[in-house]
Amino acid sequence: MEITIRSATEADAQACGRICYEGFRAVTDRHGYPPVFASIEVATRRLAAFLANPSVFGLVAELAGKRRIAGFNFLSERDPIRAIGPIAVDPSLHGYGIGRRLMQAALDRARGAPSVRLVQESYNIQSLSLYTSLGFGVREVYAVVTGTPAPAALSLDWEIRPLRDGDIPACEALQQRVVGYSRMNELRETLAIGAPLAALRDGRLRAYASVPTSWQANHAMAETDEDLQALLLGAARIRPDPLALLIPVRRAELFRWCLAQGLRAVRPMTLMSVGQYREPQGAYVPSVLY
Repeated sequence: MEITIRSATEADAQACGRICYEGFRAVTDRHGYPPVFASIEVATRRLAAFLANPSVFGLVAELAGKRRIAGFNFLSERDPIRAIGPIAVDPSLHGYGIGRRLMQAALDRARGAPSVRLVQESYNIQSLSLYTSLGFGVREVYAVVTGTPAPAALSLDWEIRPLRDGDIPACEALQQRVVGYSRMNELRETLAIGAPLAALRDGRLRAYASVPTSWQANHAMAETDEDLQALLLGAARIRPDPLALLIPVRRAELFRWCLAQGLRAVRPMTLMSVGQYREPQGAYVPSVLY
């Protein structure tokens, strides 16, 4: 089968949205997990936003001579750390090496970056094997947890509020302290729509979350697990929708706290990377990218 890899355009959104929904649905159905995307329309909207973002590079695989899209991949270039995903191949075209071609094209594009990362569904052994064969290594295992924490008293010395432009330097300092790199361009994107929340104590920013009700879009950082817990309790009071985020299962006390608060683990995920990697020096919650 002859495949051509080209840059994606906004005109590809509909075809890629269908493949995204059907590709992820085939895997979740096989393993008994809830869908990643609720509908083709939801998947299409997400990919359309990626295609319209100049800081996200899209790739599509086409069947040569047929102008039929067989799969797609995205590379986030917002910040120094590059992130791959989502990637999907038409379920009817699995087994032809299309996913490998799309991954290699993204890695070629990212050459020179200090690190390339992704988060994959832990139950998807095919993608785990593919990424490992391309040089990625497992760094962390997460659980997607969702729900609203049980009502609990929050110490009066905590201030939980929407993130402000003036908080940006403190957020960047926290990023450097916790993970050792900047994620500011991505954070500014979410700040533009008013999504991020901050937790301050004694007038100092201790934690933030970019989109605490969307595990796919959200990332969060905190000095300690206790700081992150305070942020989540406050977020539940401010945001009407349930919380949804990725929790590192190795941080057993934090994971147990989430479960005790009534949040439910619904999906295992694995962080993988190639290139530089430093263990977080604090509480770190990734998005579905990294």
